[in-house]
Amino acid sequence: MQVAPTLVPDDSWAWQAALDRALAAHGGPDALARYPHIAFAFPSPSPHPYANDHPLIDYRKLKAWANSRGWRVRPAPERAATGQQHSPPVRFTRQSNHYH
Repeated sequence: MQVAPTLVPDDSWAWQAALDRALAAHGGPDALARYPHIAFAFPSPSPHPYANDHPLIDYRKLKAWANSRGWRVRPAPERAATGQQHSPPVRFTRQSNHYH
């Protein structure tokens, strides 16, 4: 799944809108998103202790947002590239009982 990387990192609403469009266009039951894309959409007020180029993810806000759109979210550390274990991709799984 591709979220528009050309967006300004400080515009979380635009990142959320891009994520919403990407998830809506995704046809499968599972989708992966890169950690920085989700961190720009749902930034935590705390800095990321291992990365200076993106914030931590506010998982509470992300989970509420995703649930309202019929998705469950969780980190996917098994899909992290070498050196990215502190910023793993985020897995979106479609909720089977939610219609959108």
